[in-house]
Amino acid sequence: MDWLHINTISYDDKTGNILLSARNQDMIWSMNYQTNKINWIFSSKPEIQWPSSFRKYLLKPSSGTKYPGGQHGVYILNEENNKLNVLLYDNNIVVTNGDKKQNGKFSAATEYQIDTKQKTIKQVWSYGKNLGKQNFTEVIGYAQRLNNGNTLINFGFKNKGKESNIIEVDAYGNQVFNLTITNSAKDMTYVYRAYRMQFYPDNYVFDATK
Repeated sequence: MDWLHINTISYDDKTGNILLSARNQDMIWSMNYQTNKINWIFSSKPEIQWPSSFRKYLLKPSSGTKYPGGQHGVYILNEENNKLNVLLYDNNIVVTNGDKKQNGKFSAATEYQIDTKQKTIKQVWSYGKNLGKQNFTEVIGYAQRLNNGNTLINFGFKNKGKESNIIEVDAYGNQVFNLTITNSAKDMTYVYRAYRMQFYPDNYVFDATK
């Protein structure tokens, strides 16, 4: 039984910490790579169900902050003055401890801000809920924050894997790019991750005379 299913390990060379995503526990957490010391845990599993020695690590969510479910691709956006911003793709499916009230209704790219000193967490940005169940993906998916502040979101298992929908939105949720991939020869067209990549270097000059 794959009770944990680690689908992301993200290392921060500035602090020596690693972020981990355990899909099958609907949980993300941070720990130090060298010491194995836990920094914090974000999980909807009730505090009383945790061993007493772990309870001090549990983050307390602010009002309106959604717990992720079956999530993918968590990584650090920035960290300053004990405030850590992370981005992930929330599949929003209850595997073990997810949000049962919202289970399966949508998937979303979500940014959280964590106060590592106070052990609190708040949701500061999200996109996908307005798309509803048509963009719900029970597995895989990714979100990439671009240099211009936009976010590229890979709804990679749309329609049970028969298509993938890759959408780029600005900070206000306005779509600036929307691509749907369909018609695979094997009737399954799912994309595990999608990235916006620069095709030409900045100093490239196209010379039509050659």
